[in-house]
Amino acid sequence: MDAKTFNGDRPIQSLNEDLFGFATLAERIAASLTSQAANKGFVFGLEGKWGSGKSSLLALTLARLREMNPAKVAAIEFRPWLIGDRDQLLTALFDEFAKAIAELQSARGETGEATKRAAGDVVEQVRSFARHLGPIGKLAGVAGLFVPGASAAGDMLEKIAAAASEQTDGPSLVAQKDRLASALLDLDCRIVVAIDDVDRLEPGEVAELLRLVRSVADFPNVSYLLCYDGLTLAHAIESGTGVSSGTAYLEKIVQTEVAVPRPESFALRRWFTKELETFMSCDAARVSSLQQVIDETGGRVLKNPRAVVRALDSLRVFWPSLAGRVDTPDLVWLRLIAVGSPNLFRWVEEYLVNFAAVSSGRSRVTDEEQIVLTQAMDAALEKDGLTWKALQFELDRHLPGIDLYNLGKDKDSRIFAQADRRLLAQAAIEKRLASPSHARIYFTLIAPADGVSESDISRLIEAAGRGRGEVAALLIELDGLKGDAGASKAERLLDQVRFTSHETVKTWPIENLIHGIVDAADEVAEDKSGLEWGRPHIWFLIEAVLKQMKVALAPARYDAALYAAFETGASIGFLTEIFRQETFGHGYYGDRADPHDRLISADGFEPVRISMLKRYEALQLDGVVASPHATSMLYAWSQGGARVDLMQKVAARGSNETWLLQFLQLLYGPRSTLSRGGLETFFASPASVVRRVDALAKKGNRPAGRIIASLLVNSNADEDELENILTEWETPSSPSESSGQAEGKATDPGV
Repeated sequence: MDAKTFNGDRPIQSLNEDLFGFATLAERIAASLTSQAANKGFVFGLEGKWGSGKSSLLALTLARLREMNPAKVAAIEFRPWLIGDRDQLLTALFDEFAKAIAELQSARGETGEATKRAAGDVVEQVRSFARHLGPIGKLAGVAGLFVPGASAAGDMLEKIAAAASEQTDGPSLVAQKDRLASALLDLDCRIVVAIDDVDRLEPGEVAELLRLVRSVADFPNVSYLLCYDGLTLAHAIESGTGVSSGTAYLEKIVQTEVAVPRPESFALRRWFTKELETFMSCDAARVSSLQQVIDETGGRVLKNPRAVVRALDSLRVFWPSLAGRVDTPDLVWLRLIAVGSPNLFRWVEEYLVNFAAVSSGRSRVTDEEQIVLTQAMDAALEKDGLTWKALQFELDRHLPGIDLYNLGKDKDSRIFAQADRRLLAQAAIEKRLASPSHARIYFTLIAPADGVSESDISRLIEAAGRGRGEVAALLIELDGLKGDAGASKAERLLDQVRFTSHETVKTWPIENLIHGIVDAADEVAEDKSGLEWGRPHIWFLIEAVLKQMKVALAPARYDAALYAAFETGASIGFLTEIFRQETFGHGYYGDRADPHDRLISADGFEPVRISMLKRYEALQLDGVVASPHATSMLYAWSQGGARVDLMQKVAARGSNETWLLQFLQLLYGPRSTLSRGGLETFFASPASVVRRVDALAKKGNRPAGRIIASLLVNSNADEDELENILTEWETPSSPSESSGQAEGKATDPGV
């Protein structure tokens, strides 16, 4: 990037850069500074708030002064904030005077000996006066030359008198000043001393500088041009001098004050827009939104030239890295907020990080956390001089989860509102700030590891065109890219796919996509930290993607593709989870049939059921037990129609006590307990099995003891009640489908 494109908050230097008509005012100021009565000094004040363009107006004024006759006018830019103390301040200023006088003489071309001696005499008088100020340089001022409000305490006068009395050689300090004033008057040239940012000095430094201008260096033919923010400078004067009114103090120093013209809001916004067009682009469909941002947010933020420059420079930093990767109106809005509302900007970043975590399914926001963050939003708005009422529609246009009206008495839910997933998917397609996949890049310049772009969607479709293995490999690769919220890029990608329009889905290689996604399902779910309700979160996303494809495709084509996935898919764990849901949903097992919104059609269920039973049978019991998905597979095998056969297989292997204990531990998980229903699913005489295990537990077998403890917890019973439970269990009665929990699921061992 060309560094010249950055302004860096530097003042303009030429008329070509003058966008607000400062040149005419600069001309008049220059004329005033060089046309006042010559017999005394003159102080001109250029007043304006920070960022109003004072430095630019000063630069144009200095340029005009330097265009004048160099033999008659000299311009000095004095920078007191670069100087350490008052003695150095005096030395530096009088050195500048000496240089200016020498330049004036040189410009006149007067080379005669008499002229040289005269010029040299003036320069020497300047330097002599400065040297003689040294002994009392750190005191408040020079005797008889105090500015209004300066202290005239007796001890100070004594010190000044003592310092003056030490100067036994030559004239007194007052006499030297008179001689210097006379010499400058005879010189008949104008010297203008421009001092910018007076209000940025420390209060003590402000007091010293003003005393210097008003008393010590108050000479004929010398004019001062001071630039400052009046209110800020007044406060500094009060703090530095102890006077009650800094404004009144300043009025006795500055003879004439001109306020920097405030550019119209329209002019500032037009300047911003024209500059923006030189280095940024915007999609045609979003131009009207960009203009709304510039008019609404820009109208609030772009109050002065400095704000325009800062916003433009900020965008110049971000744009090269983000071009084509973000939404232009959102980026401009965010950078304007950063410039004009820093507290809100920090809150927006925190909110979007939290929203991304919530939308990924890896995190939840409690009511208390929501209240805290909502209160933080209101506090940030207040610090920046804003209100929710004034900004709510603006926030709604750029941020996700904003509820404009939910200000109920019971709960304030203006943020983290339930977002429409299709809107979030559309936001991702458009690379909006509201997209959890894109929000982070707006702040960091680097895409989050789990961020999804259009190119990622294209990669997925291209992979599907090459085969199911390519799809699985891509998803496994993307699953390794984890974002701040803990979600993987594979999850973000699937989340976006599931909200893609049906018309678009129809154009994709559906069969390879279905098979490839299913093939990757188990491997991308290996990170158990992603569990949600006992299932890997990514499985929910894959199931949602399959439902999306079901709606988009003709039933026969979809059924064929899904059947092939069940028959040959590599992810037996994911397929088992889906198969169990469908077994209940179609009413094949249990009493809670829910045929609506099923993944497998009514006609397609039976072929899938038979296919899955064949797969379990091919693995045999030991193969299923050895699987990381053994618990779910065992229940699916039984509930899918092989209960009697499976009982026989379990009975044959159950004679081995070690194997039996391992098997029983598979029937419940870390968040569930061993239920009567779970035992009845796999054993013809579960009570006798429990008696065997209890006997082992009483002999000190720890796994057996944990199994008995789990069963007692499930039955809400103590150890001495176990025999009563078993006796009741052995009493003939109608078979019980359920007596507790299995795998953490209430009321049914198969759920």
